[in-house]
Amino acid sequence: MLESEMLTNKKVISSDLQEIGNVVSEDKDSLIILRGVDNHYIIPKSRVEAFIGDDMLVDFRFNDLLLVELASLSYIE
Repeated sequence: MLESEMLTNKKVISSDLQEIGNVVSEDKDSLIILRGVDNHYIIPKSRVEAFIGDDMLVDFRFNDLLLVELASLSYIE
């Protein structure tokens, strides 16, 4: 289980080591990531693979970010 205090403001890095953005908030199962000023993404917490220093590594490539978000949104009721 990931602890809330540990996640807020973490930099999110893709498996191909590209910066995705920073965690700005979360809910029970998801992380909300801000990239730049206007780009928000929602990804499942289950996609967090590891922590490298202060950075959070996810288990997908940067180019798959939108696919991961779309797949996770399809399960939200």
